[in-house]
Amino acid sequence: MTTKRKRKKQKSSGARGFIFSSVSFIVICAALVFGMSVFFRVSNIEVSGADRYTKEEIIEASGIENGDNLMLVNRSAVAQKIYSKMIYIGKVNVERKLPNTILIEITESDSIAVVESESGLWLIDSNCRLLEECATQDAETYIKVKGFSAVKPEKGELISVPEEDKPKVKFLSGILTAIAAKNLTGDIDSLDVSNLQNAEFDYLGGRFTVRLGRDENLDYKIELLLGVISKLDAKDTGVIDLSQDKKAQFSPF
Repeated sequence: MTTKRKRKKQKSSGARGFIFSSVSFIVICAALVFGMSVFFRVSNIEVSGADRYTKEEIIEASGIENGDNLMLVNRSAVAQKIYSKMIYIGKVNVERKLPNTILIEITESDSIAVVESESGLWLIDSNCRLLEECATQDAETYIKVKGFSAVKPEKGELISVPEEDKPKVKFLSGILTAIAAKNLTGDIDSLDVSNLQNAEFDYLGGRFTVRLGRDENLDYKIELLLGVISKLDAKDTGVIDLSQDKKAQFSPF
């Protein structure tokens, strides 16, 4: 009989302990939620990296307001809002800084090339995002893209093309990103992605035709190009073939 009483007492104590732990957990969670809602309120928004747009314009586009719950700010949604509303922004990073600050880091994009479309010429950035229409007389200052035509172009959207041309757009974006990283955009007149096995571009005012081969190792190929150029004379002209595996070959015109 005594043993049974002890077991009952132990079970009762265990049940009370479980209930107490559960209630304590709920109370702690409620306290945390209350603290977050009361204390972590947005009262400061910092913006960096923006030149084309003002801080006020970016904050308005973000949709964040003073008094919003800091912990409930959806960072990816805020970044997408800014990106979609401001076409010359290429990348947005949003971070929280306790107790009351939102940090918005902007990477702006530039007009780097011009593509043909059914409605005329359009400027694009290195991500192949359509920025704005371009008059024919202004197109000479940008890289002329050959090999496809944009379909139903819309400002701020990525280039839309038929299914068979999508690999060309991907290839183009990779090339533009690689040459922009080395500040070579002003030295390239035209870029042809008609042949996915061997895209090419005119370089340094037509002095060189650069053959890239397939869509692979583009950053490395641009490094190879610069290495070849550094060894040539100022009067040299010809074809620089980067299509071979990790090799560069120069052939005079």
